[in-house]
Amino acid sequence: MQTIRRLYRYLVAFISLEVMIWGLIQLVRTTFSGEIIGSSASQLAGALSLIFVGIPVFLSHWIPAQRGAAADDLEYSSRIRAWFLYGALLGTLIPVVQNGLALLNRIGLSMVQIPVNRAIFGGTQNWVDNLIAMLVNALVAAYIFNITRQNWQNKPSENAFPETRRLYRYLWGLYSLALVIGGIIQIGLFIFIVSEVLGSNLHERLINGITLLLMGIPLWALSWQVIRKSLMQPEEQYSYLRMGILYALSLIGVGGVIIPLGMVLNTLIRALLGESYTGAAFMDASSIPLANLIAWGSVWLYYGRSLKADIAILPESPRRASLRRTYAYILSFFGLGATVIGLHMLLAFIIDSVFESFVIGELSRERIAAALATLLVGVPLWLLNWRQVSLESTQDNEAGDHARRSIVRKIYLYLALFAGVIGIMAAGGGLVYELLKALLGEPTDGLAHTALGLIELLLLFTGLLAYHWMLLRRDARLAERSLAERHAHFPVLMIADESGAFSESIQQALQRNMPALPVAVFLPEQGAPDETFSSAGAVVLPGHLGASPSEALRLWLNDFQGQRVVLPTPAPKWHFVMGSGQDSSRVVQQTVRVLRHLAEGEEIPMPRELSTGRIILYILGGLFALQVVGSILGALLSF
Repeated sequence: MQTIRRLYRYLVAFISLEVMIWGLIQLVRTTFSGEIIGSSASQLAGALSLIFVGIPVFLSHWIPAQRGAAADDLEYSSRIRAWFLYGALLGTLIPVVQNGLALLNRIGLSMVQIPVNRAIFGGTQNWVDNLIAMLVNALVAAYIFNITRQNWQNKPSENAFPETRRLYRYLWGLYSLALVIGGIIQIGLFIFIVSEVLGSNLHERLINGITLLLMGIPLWALSWQVIRKSLMQPEEQYSYLRMGILYALSLIGVGGVIIPLGMVLNTLIRALLGESYTGAAFMDASSIPLANLIAWGSVWLYYGRSLKADIAILPESPRRASLRRTYAYILSFFGLGATVIGLHMLLAFIIDSVFESFVIGELSRERIAAALATLLVGVPLWLLNWRQVSLESTQDNEAGDHARRSIVRKIYLYLALFAGVIGIMAAGGGLVYELLKALLGEPTDGLAHTALGLIELLLLFTGLLAYHWMLLRRDARLAERSLAERHAHFPVLMIADESGAFSESIQQALQRNMPALPVAVFLPEQGAPDETFSSAGAVVLPGHLGASPSEALRLWLNDFQGQRVVLPTPAPKWHFVMGSGQDSSRVVQQTVRVLRHLAEGEEIPMPRELSTGRIILYILGGLFALQVVGSILGALLSF
């Protein structure tokens, strides 16, 4: 209840604060305009209405929030309060930057005698409008900053402010990076477009680009410098937010490189195939891709190196290898997709040329260039990254075992299998459909052409499926051998219950699931296990024996160095949470599962109960997945 009230209070305070700010800005702008008639009177009425509504609503929610924060430490350090304060800082400081950007942009355009309405921001404003907006927002930001600093001074280590500040810093970094990218692209267009004479369009791009860089570079340098300094704290350096942003920027940078590179290669191949291009026409056709290539290539270069550096400083562990592996698999997947598409485009063109008179013309040049450009981009991207992860997965050591069993590799292989199966179903279904129509006396026009195209798709997806199925089977064989070795070095001692039925069921289940696991059974009436059993990796004992063991068994368990797995069997006056009333078959399954994780050196996952909400989400997710699969099938059949 308190959380809902807090959320309501701060959300209304934030909205009314913005209403009040822009009402004040509009009021001051109207006052300085010197005219209170016509449209200015309308603007004055609008400004006053915003103020009359915003100020009372803001104060009626902000003052109780401040009083509650002063009286309650939980309120003072709540995450919702942190979101409000840092959100208010963003909501006031970004308009300061935007108005400063608009002011600089118009000044630059005026210097080269270009109409100021061509400005990228604030083309219909004037310098007074911008200065007023900057001043009002800066004053409110100063007040919010002071409140935020008080929170840090009073409760710096017990509140939710550190993680919110981290998000705030990275949002500034992303915002300033967007300004820099926009500036680089604008200047790149100015440089690479050569057909236009020096005039308003080119000068406009140059001025807009310089303005974005003048505002973006200092902000970007300051933002990321603050972030770099914060990395002295381990919680900042190893935060999931930082790693996620570095991954996202690196991968976006990759996409921003390979797509423009493919477009440039496309234009170049078309020129090599005889399409008439003057130097100026070639540069104009490649200007947008080249400008984006430089901008996003810089992003990839900088943030890709930062990501690798952050991963490299992590201690050598499966997590470090997994982070590096994930990046390579994502790039491999994109490269594989581009390779498959490029092969299909090239093979489809070859098939079409067999059934049609082949003459190098504009359409054929476009198709050949598109296919070759896609292959030239996709094949290196796939091979360079796939070779890295493929070699890692073939190693006959613990690192190779982790690589083969990693979830990201499984996702990659099964996605490729999924694409192969769906493609085979679509192409095979289309081929059978065409052949059946022909057998029934209604052949499609150009049946041989259509059938050959479907066969090409069928063979392409069959190759995709077969290759990744072989890899999956090889991983399974290597993993089975490796796991058998691990199991063989993890002997298990099982202390039988009175009837022996429970321990016998577990022993049989272990034999079926982990045949290489050495299992010995000890009868409790024999006293205590001898020294030969002390080297066991784990001991399994019924709950009632664990609750009240014999003196000999208790002493042996005290000296035992391995893992202890206790079965939830009934014991007088002992109650096992989430266990004592379970079905025996389920207990056997869980015991085998726990022993498997222990033998393979993995952490034992916590059991999770399926709530009604989770079941509903699973059902909805399954329905959505079916819809996606149906859409893919329909698209492939249409294709």
